[in-house]
Amino acid sequence: MPLQDLANADVVWIQGSSFAEAHPVGFRWVMKAKERGAKVVHVDPRFSRTSAMADEHIAIRAGSDIA
Repeated sequence: MPLQDLANADVVWIQGSSFAEAHPVGFRWVMKAKERGAKVVHVDPRFSRTSAMADEHIAIRAGSDIA
């Protein structure tokens, strides 16, 4: 799936990555989806710039996503 397809998503689920910091050019497609009304959910133990931009940040315990 090309990253441009993210602009057409209704929900963007980002888990275990700080997409805004690691891939700032690709993250603009997530922001375009958000402008269209998509929900952005970030699942990560730490709060980052991706969490700040997301509609919801779900802080899980480190390592619990492996099980």
